[in-house]
Amino acid sequence: MPFESYTTILQDARKRKYAVGAFNIFALEFLPAILKAAEEEKSPTILQINPIHYQHHDLPNYLAYVKAQIEKASVPVCLNLDHGKSREIILQGLQAGFPSVMFDGSKLPYDENLNSTAEIVGICKPCNVTVEAELGTLNDEGLELTLATQDRLFTDPEKAKQFVEKTGIDSLAVAIGNAHGFYKGEPKLDFERLETIRESVSVPLVLHGGSGITETDFKKAISLGICKINIYTEMSAGAFAAVEKATSDKDFTKDYPTLLSFARDEVKNVVKKKMQIFGSSGKAA
Repeated sequence: MPFESYTTILQDARKRKYAVGAFNIFALEFLPAILKAAEEEKSPTILQINPIHYQHHDLPNYLAYVKAQIEKASVPVCLNLDHGKSREIILQGLQAGFPSVMFDGSKLPYDENLNSTAEIVGICKPCNVTVEAELGTLNDEGLELTLATQDRLFTDPEKAKQFVEKTGIDSLAVAIGNAHGFYKGEPKLDFERLETIRESVSVPLVLHGGSGITETDFKKAISLGICKINIYTEMSAGAFAAVEKATSDKDFTKDYPTLLSFARDEVKNVVKKKMQIFGSSGKAA
């Protein structure tokens, strides 16, 4: 089917109280694994490409190929630019053909983030391109979560309301103790803050840094308004582990296509498990 609107997918998730997995397609072998998982689980899904991986692709041609594969899928699939950190990267994404973008001004001072995000929305809306933005800073350094740290890093519910209203974004990525990559210790998510943010804003909420969060915490976050969850590191680590296991087997025939198939199979396993946890399985049926 034709690729689905980002807004349609997230609004359905919000209405039916599940979350859509957003999976980064760093390499071509990730693409069929994720789409196969989505079809087997009858789950809507979001495919993402992060600009840090642009170097591996001829972006316009890669996007054309990705879109062609999406159109063959039997479930709703959306395509999103992940973590565009500048106006130039967002414009490059628009020119390449992304129907949805995430502008990441989270490391900027609040006023600068707000103004830059509003500018991006002003560029994207006339092109019918949806915009996700982020307020607050993810705890990627593994800092001790004292009250002072939380006040500095985490999303402020009052500012979130103002930010959404003044920018006109379609979804908001929040910082509540989540971090990119695997966590340096046990994740401690501020669910009370998340609930307050949900009550303050009118758009679907997004959780970045999904690799390493427990099933219990995922389900609680979803019950409190999270509609989209980003996953990459866990897929990458799973693929690496599958390849490492195969190459350590003395009977492995050292056939490269077979090696890639092991990686794809493990990526599919990771994605299917996340879809089951997020409650998106069966929602495309």
